[in-house]
Amino acid sequence: MSASGRSEPRPFAFRAAALLSAIVGVGIGISVMVSARLGVAPADVLATGGAKQLDIGVGTMGWISGAIFTVLALLVRRPPSWGTLIGGVLVGQVVNLVIDRIPDPDSLLARVPMMFLGLALLYVSISVGVATTLGTGPMELLMLGLVDKGVSVQVARWGIEATTVTIGFLLGGQIGAGTIIFVVSTGPVLARTLPPVARFMGTQLVRETAALDA
Repeated sequence: MSASGRSEPRPFAFRAAALLSAIVGVGIGISVMVSARLGVAPADVLATGGAKQLDIGVGTMGWISGAIFTVLALLVRRPPSWGTLIGGVLVGQVVNLVIDRIPDPDSLLARVPMMFLGLALLYVSISVGVATTLGTGPMELLMLGLVDKGVSVQVARWGIEATTVTIGFLLGGQIGAGTIIFVVSTGPVLARTLPPVARFMGTQLVRETAALDA
């Protein structure tokens, strides 16, 4: 019996389809936030800053930072799955396909709603992707590893996001209002969205008694 309340997880095909949808949603959410030009997610702050310092592509730096988060997740005993690796490749492809097709308005009245739309897409997609337990992203793997140790989702996510943004900012990464909102709101949002989505999927996200929604 899973802690989510369902006796069995949803069928693999259902969860795999949900994961692919989540990957597409993450790529679109990132593209919308970039086009809004009001700040990017913490991982992208690190990617832009690292790319500038190392004189490499942002995508290449994204792979490097993803590998770092994966190693940290392994240290807290949260190994990646096949879906994690596939997602890391496909998200970048979705961004490349979508970003040039999204309007790039100058008006702040248009850019602010775009920023919040991007945030909403990211939160929904991250929640679904994590709840499938088939392809949790590197940063979310690290978060769940800390949750396994008894840290609440809010504290774990705040710590990871704040550290990532600080390092990225010191490296010269892009930062804005959207970045701050993402850092502050992601922990509380995921703490409230992950439990019901996991119950729907019939999956168990934590391996020990932990404060998932504390």
